[in-house]
Amino acid sequence: MRAEWRATYRLQLHRGFDLFAAAGVVPYLARLGISHVYLSPVLQAAPASTHGYDVADPSRISEDLGGEAGWQALQQAVREHGLGILLDIVPNHMSASAANPWWEDLLAHGPFSRHEQTFDIAPRVHGERWKLSLCVLGRPYAEALAAREIAIDAGSSLPRVRYFDQSWPLSPASWQAVLPANAGPLGTMLAELVQLGGTELPSAADSLRYHELAGAAAARLADNAANEAWRAELEARCRILSEDDALLHDLLGQQHYRLCWWKAEGELVSYRRFFNIASLIGVTVERQDVFDRTHVRIRKMIENNEVDGLRVDHPDGLRDPRGYLLRLRDLFPGGHLYVEKILDADEELAASWPVQGTVGYDFMDRTGRLWMDDRRADALTAAYHDFTGHTVNYPALVRKKKLEIADVSFHADMQRLTSLAMAAADACCRGHDLSRRQMLQAIEMVTCMLPVYRTYLPSDDEAEDARDRRLLAEAIAAARAQAEGVQAQVFDALETILSGRAHALGDELLARWQQLTPAVTAKGAEDTTFYLYDRLLSCNEVGSQPSLLGIPAERFHQFCSHIGARWPHSLLATSTHDNKRSEDVRCRIDVLTEAVELWSAALRSWSQRNQAAWKGRRSDRLAEYLLYQTLVGAWPIDAQRTWQYMQKACREAKIHTSWHEPDQDYELGLREFVEGALADVDFIAELEALVARISNAGRVNSLAQTLIKLTVPGTPDFYQGTERWDLSLVDPDNRRPVAFEELTSMLERCDEMTAAQAMSEMDSGLPKLWLIRNVLALRKRRPDLFGADAAYHPHLARGARLHHVVSYVRAHALMVVVPRFSLTLGSEWEDTMMPLPDGSWRSVLTGAAYEAAEVSPRDLFADFPVALLLREAAQ
Repeated sequence: MRAEWRATYRLQLHRGFDLFAAAGVVPYLARLGISHVYLSPVLQAAPASTHGYDVADPSRISEDLGGEAGWQALQQAVREHGLGILLDIVPNHMSASAANPWWEDLLAHGPFSRHEQTFDIAPRVHGERWKLSLCVLGRPYAEALAAREIAIDAGSSLPRVRYFDQSWPLSPASWQAVLPANAGPLGTMLAELVQLGGTELPSAADSLRYHELAGAAAARLADNAANEAWRAELEARCRILSEDDALLHDLLGQQHYRLCWWKAEGELVSYRRFFNIASLIGVTVERQDVFDRTHVRIRKMIENNEVDGLRVDHPDGLRDPRGYLLRLRDLFPGGHLYVEKILDADEELAASWPVQGTVGYDFMDRTGRLWMDDRRADALTAAYHDFTGHTVNYPALVRKKKLEIADVSFHADMQRLTSLAMAAADACCRGHDLSRRQMLQAIEMVTCMLPVYRTYLPSDDEAEDARDRRLLAEAIAAARAQAEGVQAQVFDALETILSGRAHALGDELLARWQQLTPAVTAKGAEDTTFYLYDRLLSCNEVGSQPSLLGIPAERFHQFCSHIGARWPHSLLATSTHDNKRSEDVRCRIDVLTEAVELWSAALRSWSQRNQAAWKGRRSDRLAEYLLYQTLVGAWPIDAQRTWQYMQKACREAKIHTSWHEPDQDYELGLREFVEGALADVDFIAELEALVARISNAGRVNSLAQTLIKLTVPGTPDFYQGTERWDLSLVDPDNRRPVAFEELTSMLERCDEMTAAQAMSEMDSGLPKLWLIRNVLALRKRRPDLFGADAAYHPHLARGARLHHVVSYVRAHALMVVVPRFSLTLGSEWEDTMMPLPDGSWRSVLTGAAYEAAEVSPRDLFADFPVALLLREAAQ
């Protein structure tokens, strides 16, 4: 371990900001007080990847990011400045593209491929020969074929199927149809390959002979291609095939894959995907040999002491998350492991997982709710319903959308689960007369009724096993009550199978069902319902429930105490690369809960003023509400960024348009409305007036949230660029370039700056940077105040405005005091006082000394909106 864990800073790497660029900002991060550079994935991904989650070769560092030279440059930089590295890794899936040699091998060789068990596939369909369905065509297959969009390309050495900028290998057994007539010995090899290729389940001897022949044939073909005349004849043969529908169709039928229309993906896909993304194929990392091959470069990093921690992306997609984490822990016994786990409001991270904690979505949810005034929830709900006419029954809405997603986007997956369930029922429950249609409906309903992302059955931990069995039983009971037309015996059989009291097919069903439920939930909730239920957009965040508004301070303290006791090193995030909107946008939107009447009046006025912008079309009140709240949160924002966000949001909502079926007329009308509204100077004046009323309170919320993140149990995490005000929306908006040179200059000025001087530059975001720099300096100087042994105790104010204060003490020597609901508070603290524990206290931020038994919040916040006090003797 190269550095004590003090704070992490997430950098999003891509071709425009590579490992060399990351090395260049290490001095700034060190000066800020960061201990660990938190990197997005660095292994070789698909070409021009903007995120790195589409890993194509896990054995090497991405060339787009600077390759090994870039990695070593970063290593040198962090060593020189005493920092460490936390690395994001992707065990669940890989890129299903030509950039992935394992995927290419699978497509070329089918059941003979050395990677046939590397990927989570289900290629056999109704007794057909080994095939995978690739849903990549922009139109139905017959139309694409007739339009000559599919062709055979001679390639650099081996012939390939080409469709615009995509291509796939031809099976060696099918090369004979492409080669010139004078193939000679090569033709003899291929004839034997054709014979072997007809084997559905090849023996070890057949596989050995197949690869011997395929390798020799590929070498001979490459040699022949060097002959100019032979090459010309090969290219001519490819043109003939490409221009003859019948010949081309016959050749494509000989492949180990079939090309299909992308819109049929939900019904035809024959492999497990990351969510519903066909270009990301699931990996069977539960197999030891696959684990070893996919972690070869990560193992080298660990052995060379190049990383201090690993962030595990999407563990819920794994067949056995705990088993994977135990294997990873064996590989990295001294490192920090973090899981990207989304927890329900009352769900806890499994205590049996050998990790330091989550990546911080749970903290982001609880802390963000502190700034929502739940006393105004009913008024806000009424304003939302009055304006949009939209349902406010969030649980029913999310169940409905999950069901739609399960039935459309994951239809093929559900059909495979149904086949397993029917076979298991026949084996253990004498269920040969059960309805397949009803079984499919039952599985979909149970999936949609599950209140968490997934269960982890069976578990060696008795408490965790009992919890998950209870959740499963409750989901089945709820599905029974909701599923019309499903006979009781279908649910009886399904309950028996999923409970583990059945045939081995039941174990397979349970494992695959548990892998699928997170995808259905994520797509049905985060990527659909979150864009439908817009009462308060700051609630619609990864790891949150939009129906829950606000949190009592006591519940927040309970959460922090739990983290301190069980997960003292867990990451504490407030913005991430997955955010729907940044922390500062959310903190400003939260203020609307304090000004519901102002917000409601603005809605009415703006809607009337902008009616003409609909240009005679029927207004979409839900989209209009979304637009206004987005503008309030992210202002100033230009028309282009606004439209990009609105188009994405409305397609995700899937009401009038969608990614699958975009409605050009609707989108044109919406775009004209957005642009028309933003061109209205009177509307902009009213918008800016409302933003001016609430923005300062939003900034106070942000500073309070930042101080909490820096001082409660756990490791504070900062997303790039959020150390000053950042008004970003969803990806790719939140991956805009960060002005590190400007931040470096601002940070240098912080060294000699007082709190009052920092506050004088509020608009630049300097107070936030100044706060982070000063508290991280204290964390470095006094780690005993923040570590696992530093006790956390809630501290209560007294008086009429006590609910406007959140306070706690760490290690009996550090006291944090922050305000809540500062818009409605104003400066009217009335008789509210903050008792001080025994001793003399001094402000870390302002230097003010406090020796009385209590102090007024007005005095605490006189020079800076939040307070951090240190017991004098403790300094």
